[in-house]
Amino acid sequence: MNIFSLSNKLLKSGLILFLIAFFSVKSMATHNRSGEITYTHIAGFTYEFTITTYTKSSSIDADRPILGINWGDGNVDSIPRTQEVFLPNDIKANKYTARHTYSGPFTYIVSMGDPNRIDGILNIGNSVNALFFLEDTVKILNPNFFGFNSSPQLLYPPLDYGNVDIPFIHNPNAFDPDGDSLYYEIVPPKGGPGIDVPDYFSPTLIRPGPNNQISINSKTGELIWDAPQQQGIYNVAILVKEYRNGIFLGSVLRDLQIIIEANNNKPPKIDEIDQLCLIAGDTLDFIVRANDPDIGQVVTLSAAGAPLSSVNNPASFVASSPGNPTSGRFVWRTNCNNLRNTDYVVIFRAVDNFSPPLSDVKTINIRLLAPSPKNISGVYTRSTNSIRLTWQNPYVCSSNEKFKNFSVWRKKGCGMPLDSCSVDLISLGYERIGFTTNYFFVDQNMEFGNDYSYRIKAEFTDKSSGGVEFNPFSGFPSDEFCLKLPLDIPVIYNVDVKSTDIANGSIYIEWSKPNAEDLDTVFNPGPYKFILYRTEGMNGIVFTKIEEKNAAKFSDIIDTSFLDLGLNTTDNSYAYKVDFIVNGSDTLGTTSVASSIFLNLIPSDKTIELNWNYNVPWVNDSFRIYRRTENDLNFNLIKVVSTSSYRDENLNRDSIYCYKIEGIGAYTNLSLKRPLLNFSQENCAQPKDTVAPCPPILTVRNFCNDDNIPSDDFTNYLNWKLDANCQETDTIVKFNVYFSETVDGVFELIASINDINIDSFKHDLNIQKSLAGCYVVTAFDNLGNESTKSNFVCVENCPIYELPNAFTPNGDGSNDLYTPIIPYQFVNRIEMEIFNQWGDKVFETADPVINWDGTDFKNQKELEAGVYYYVCEVYFASSNGETKLANPLKGFIHLFREK
Repeated sequence: MNIFSLSNKLLKSGLILFLIAFFSVKSMATHNRSGEITYTHIAGFTYEFTITTYTKSSSIDADRPILGINWGDGNVDSIPRTQEVFLPNDIKANKYTARHTYSGPFTYIVSMGDPNRIDGILNIGNSVNALFFLEDTVKILNPNFFGFNSSPQLLYPPLDYGNVDIPFIHNPNAFDPDGDSLYYEIVPPKGGPGIDVPDYFSPTLIRPGPNNQISINSKTGELIWDAPQQQGIYNVAILVKEYRNGIFLGSVLRDLQIIIEANNNKPPKIDEIDQLCLIAGDTLDFIVRANDPDIGQVVTLSAAGAPLSSVNNPASFVASSPGNPTSGRFVWRTNCNNLRNTDYVVIFRAVDNFSPPLSDVKTINIRLLAPSPKNISGVYTRSTNSIRLTWQNPYVCSSNEKFKNFSVWRKKGCGMPLDSCSVDLISLGYERIGFTTNYFFVDQNMEFGNDYSYRIKAEFTDKSSGGVEFNPFSGFPSDEFCLKLPLDIPVIYNVDVKSTDIANGSIYIEWSKPNAEDLDTVFNPGPYKFILYRTEGMNGIVFTKIEEKNAAKFSDIIDTSFLDLGLNTTDNSYAYKVDFIVNGSDTLGTTSVASSIFLNLIPSDKTIELNWNYNVPWVNDSFRIYRRTENDLNFNLIKVVSTSSYRDENLNRDSIYCYKIEGIGAYTNLSLKRPLLNFSQENCAQPKDTVAPCPPILTVRNFCNDDNIPSDDFTNYLNWKLDANCQETDTIVKFNVYFSETVDGVFELIASINDINIDSFKHDLNIQKSLAGCYVVTAFDNLGNESTKSNFVCVENCPIYELPNAFTPNGDGSNDLYTPIIPYQFVNRIEMEIFNQWGDKVFETADPVINWDGTDFKNQKELEAGVYYYVCEVYFASSNGETKLANPLKGFIHLFREK
């Protein structure tokens, strides 16, 4: 193929390699080593693209001052080289830069292709003839919702060195200027649009083994090959995907060349560096040290990463002069403008002075957190039963354009320490109760008897030009603010089911006496009164007064309990609250609502599932589960759990089991009574068999697949057996047989077999004259549980259709018509065309019988004796519907007219 036909072929496939003016036979010399395409958003829908290539500097005839690019929108262009750097070891680095404006949001595949790769790449067969191809996915979304996007910038070059039997480490050091999330994976290099380079295989397949493995950290991009086994040149590709709020934004493909030497040289070593976490406003200052085990070697330290490339107060890394050992100092004076939703990545690289050099890489994550709000305080107000929180105004990072609001978090109980580098509060038992843009927040409907812990976090987010938020992140939580509610009104201690009955059940309710230190009896004198209310259910709205307790003065308050009788505790839970009346008629406050525990049972095969619910103001941290059988007089403790469910297994199907739950809880105020013990109602159930039998194993025979069955017997013979390893077969009483004419059709019941000793069925299809179809069989147990369907068995017709090669349409009554060899089977229709020696069609039919009389179908004139050619497509019924034979029938027909 000459160069112009090659170019034309690639142009038709959507590729522009480079300007035609630069093509020549010599320019096909191989030179490409590695590279990538990156892009930066400029304005509107205009982007600046940079193609980076590493080439063989000695291939002068193949040098490219211009490269072609396919923008992915139907346009192609040429890009001039803007930079070239000659490097040791026959390597040259090239950059080509140009801008392009798109018409609007769409997904564009930007690509370039250039012949060819260098010769001798070990894991690409015939690499010298392999096209070098790069591509990016540029996904432009509606900027009003998602903003614009720049691709990650890969700060380390796409060519690196290693040594045999020494782990090779490479990190592209991808810096995303928008702070989007990056995901890395190893993929084959490309040989064209959507095509892997031909004859590529993993480098680990050269002298494979457990000591030859390659992997990549999907979050940091650190590629480790542990360890190369053979000297030579290798290429792999790293796909860097970019996400914003979980939405895919695009990808960059790095084609990486790895040059493995077999030298008596060891790579330098960087001392371990901890992963780092700090608060915006802090200064990060540390020393990086490296050395080389080879005496006489000199080590050079460098650093790259987002902090060093930041527009806002970038970090600095000052390395000492090359030496062994050597060191460098990293300093970053952070501020609120450096905040973003992802960690910063910094990569330190130590390179020796051997030729070619070896290196060590250390990748560290720096988590920069927004400062916590300061000086949290709060005040409880009795009249509204609320707490008003306040904190320092202004917040130190409130001027940051990403600052959104504050989130408020609460938990019962105080004293839980924070992780020094985590913004997670849910795992510590906190719940988010609201957001506010103010420097205060009011928390209402407090539950008496508890201490409340509060923390505040600053919330941040990026915003699109249309104001749509993306990439949200939280600041470091504030110090804990803990507030103890006053105990000047009672709290409920017990809602304890004492007896279970549909009409005569009973519940014991007990509440506390107000704390004498919290209740001001001068402002709230007697007489005192407790009014007890009840509602049906845990969250009832209508409460009914059921009891009243009176005391003339505070010291007379003794009785704070009540036994509630005549209840349907079998079917219902009940909830209670208590009003505390002072000065004879003034309601000082009302307790929080507290309900009984209600137990539900779900029986299944040899198992009973227990679930229970409750609504109480205290914290139940564990539950005792009691059980008895119908023959037991007493309940026995069987388990203590911390959740509100339990699965009781290995039970007897013939027994009835009764259960009750005892909740063990407490208020977070340590001065109150503890533990609080409260029982649920009793509930009983009998395990029932809901487990279906195992499905049968099905086979189907007919004369198409069994030579022992006559060819005129249009019957499908079904046989099934039970899995010998399945335990659920002893209760089977029936089998159902289902049939569908096609794979995707509806299965219909065609037989029920009530004798478990019968394991076969004959499906008579002699009327239909078609064996095609699909079958499943199910088994039923004595409780009506149907198994899953057996293996899906489809059988096909075996069409027989043979055509003769001659006939004699001479009117003698013998062989006057051209017909198939009889008998033919399972053929629905045909598409047959017959042609004369000049290619003219003389006959066509869809009838499988054909019945051609030797005349031209266009004018009904008799055709001359001679040889005719036919093509015949044959259609037959199958489980996939009407199906055509894979290959049409073709052949010659000799037409004779002599008698």
